[in-house]
Amino acid sequence: MSSGLRGDISTLARFSAKLSAFPRVIANKVAAAAAPALTAVAQGTFSAGETAYGVGWQPKVDGDRATLNVTGSLARGIQYVAIGTLLRVRLAVDYAKYQVGKRPVFPTQGSPLPAVYRNALAQAAADVIRAEVRAA
Repeated sequence: MSSGLRGDISTLARFSAKLSAFPRVIANKVAAAAAPALTAVAQGTFSAGETAYGVGWQPKVDGDRATLNVTGSLARGIQYVAIGTLLRVRLAVDYAKYQVGKRPVFPTQGSPLPAVYRNALAQAAADVIRAEVRAA
């Protein structure tokens, strides 16, 4: 599948840099379309109790599996948002940075993205570009 994005989109920073080559309106639409797709991936990672790279979280102090899902607030508050062509993580509850810091849900900034993230980005770009070509 050709996404219209050529070259290395292995990190979010590189993806954003590639978007800057597109007309601003299209690049913003691609980022906006990618945000919910990445949110779904991150929430799946959270539900599985794994890092973005598929490694299980460190167990709790008592040795039990950590779920971080007592009230559901943390899980609902994990999301990506598009700010122009940039994709940022938004954590809706105050204590999220402590929990997500200890049991990471998102790819490490600057590290290669897992395949599921790259695929979500490529699909979002392909969908937006296809829609723009059809509308032209």
